[in-house]
Formats: sequence, C-alpha cells, structure tokens
Amino acid sequence: MMHALDHSAERVRFCHLLDSCTPNPLLFTSIKYSDRERFDYQVITLRSDDGLTEQMAEIGVPVRTLNYTTRKDAVGALFKLYSIFRKERPKIVQTHLFDSSLIGLTAARLAGVPVTVFTGHHSSEIPFYTSKVLTFLDGSSGRFLSKHTIAPSVQMKDTFVGHLKVPEKKVSVLYHGFDLAAWKRSARPEAQIREELKLTGKIVFGSVGRLYRLKNFENLIRGFAAFSSDRDDTALVIVGAGDQTSLRQLAGSLGLSEKVVFTGSRTDIAAVMNSFDVLVHPSLAESFGMVFIEAFALGKPILSTPVGVAPEVIVDGENGFFLKDGEPVSIAEGFRKIITERHRWSKMGENGAAAAEKFEIRKTQSLCDEMYLQWLKEDSRRDG
Repeated sequence: MMHALDHSAERVRFCHLLDSCTPNPLLFTSIKYSDRERFDYQVITLRSDDGLTEQMAEIGVPVRTLNYTTRKDAVGALFKLYSIFRKERPKIVQTHLFDSSLIGLTAARLAGVPVTVFTGHHSSEIPFYTSKVLTFLDGSSGRFLSKHTIAPSVQMKDTFVGHLKVPEKKVSVLYHGFDLAAWKRSARPEAQIREELKLTGKIVFGSVGRLYRLKNFENLIRGFAAFSSDRDDTALVIVGAGDQTSLRQLAGSLGLSEKVVFTGSRTDIAAVMNSFDVLVHPSLAESFGMVFIEAFALGKPILSTPVGVAPEVIVDGENGFFLKDGEPVSIAEGFRKIITERHRWSKMGENGAAAAEKFEIRKTQSLCDEMYLQWLKEDSRRDG
C-alpha cells in the first residue's frame, strides 16, 4: 500500500520518454525552470543519441537510449522499459509523441507507475489521418494507457475529447513555457539578417515551420502571389527544414523567384524572425504553435489561421488578424487587410508582447509542477 509522499523530504522520480534523441528546447526549458528540489528527472529516448544527451548534461539530467530503430523493436523496447520502471520506481512517467507513448505508457502501467501522463504534441493532425488504426492507437494512449492527458491548448483538448474520445476529466490544458528574456536577447541584430537575405527596404512577411504539407506553404505562396502581383515592395521569407524543390518551382512558375526567400533550417531563428514585419502562419493544424508566442515576444503582429493556441492569444484587429481559412484566396485577402493597418503594426506588436507574458516559463512551469504534485496526492489518496 502506498503512503502519501512527504515532498519536503523526498524528491519525486520523474521520467520523460521521447521518440528521438535530438535536442529538445521545450523539454530542456521546462526541466531547467521546474522545482529541482522537488523533482528528480531522467530522460529516456527510443532512438540513439543525436545531441540530446549533451544538451541535458547542461542541467544535470541523465539521458539513456534504447536503440530503437523500427517498430519491429517495439516489444523489446517495452520490456526494457518495464524492467527499468520496476527497478527504479519512478513516480511519474510522461510520454511525448506516438511510439514512445504507446510503448512507454504500456510499460509504465504494467510496472505500476503511479502517475502516467500522455502529452499532445502531434494529435492536432488526427482529423487529417486517413488510417482509422492510427487514430485508434493514438486515442488509446489518452483513453486507456495514461491516467492523465496534457493538452497544450484548448483546441488540442477539444481534439482529444471530440476526436479521440478521451474523457474530458482526464484532459488538462497546460501551456508550453518560454524563456522570453533569453529569446529576446538572441533576436539581435535583425538588420544584418535583412542585409544577408537581401530584404533591405522591403516589407517582410515571414513564416516559420517544417516544410510539410499541413504547414500549407504551397497555398501561402499562391496567396502571396495574388497579393503581391502589383507590388515590388514586399517579400516573403519561409524558414524551415525540408525539401524546398517543389515550393521553389511553384514560386518560380508564379514569377516570385525574387520575392520569396527560402532560408532552410537556421539556428538563429529569433534573429531571422525579428527581421520580419509580420509573421504569417497558414498552417492547417497545430497542437500549440510556438511561433505565435515567439513572434509576439518580439513585438510582431500575426496573420494566421485559427489553429493551436492562436484563438487564445490573437485578438482579431488588436494584435493580428485571422485568416478565414488556409486557401490562397483567403490568404491573399489576409495580406491585403493587414497591410492596410501598417500604421498600427507597432501598437499591434505591443499588444502581442503583452499577450506573450502569460507564457513566461517561470509562470507556466510553476503551474505544471503543482499539477504533477496534485496528481500524485490524488493517487496516494486512492491507494491509501
């Protein structure tokens, strides 16, 4: 029989389980600013190390990998995790993304981990799935395997409840947090970026995200073409990793080769974003949308589809504008609307910066820490 934890005397063993072992800024920041006197963290990844171990070493968090390469390794990974959890007895296991959630939550439940948490990073894409099997398996993590589900936005909670049929009482909205001061420090000097990208003197619209169909860059380019056909003073910057070939070909076919700049992956995202006049986000789905908070923190107005946390932070006409949808016609209309308000962009940016303060990491992580401890107390009362 379990007894209530004395948190003043015992650090809570907490395991985060991830699919990949690449550096993870969100996880790094959340652990860095959590109450380390209360929580004792470790990170386990399915796949081999690719920089995460070095990143987590900066804050004294150990990382181990399971050398998982394909889903044929799932059973072996499950038993490895089961053994680890049985031996080390973590009090909380929190999983991120598809494979790690199915495997990790199963192992944690079998091992009797008191608090199992499924985090929604990808499930915003569920309405676009063509496979009912994937939808069922994703839903299983929230409905059956986890005791608690974290949604990083109200919209993501609605997806969990409406599409995955996760009981509403199991879903908590806990926002991602940002070290806003550090982000602002890394945002200089934007003038050099404009010179590098040949944007000096231009009105710069920028978009940031992986080059992936749900980010909707093709329609963004088509919408920008319709908007900018009679203007030589505007440019569109697209920042993100992925194959640029088809997008470059599209831009060329529309006569935009000199107006659309593809930067590829960048390590100086804050500085590049700070060179924008307006952030444009035409995505079809987001669980949260980090770029909203990052752009607002830099005082940039936003033009966006109503995805992720956008409906909770964008006030139409006050700090940005919503696109009706992600179609080229709507995107072109959005460009036209926001450029007529150019004289208000500075004030809109100030309003956005105020909205970003809600997501300062010290505020969000304190709420997360208290929620974890509350879940532990509830579990100990049930078992007591």
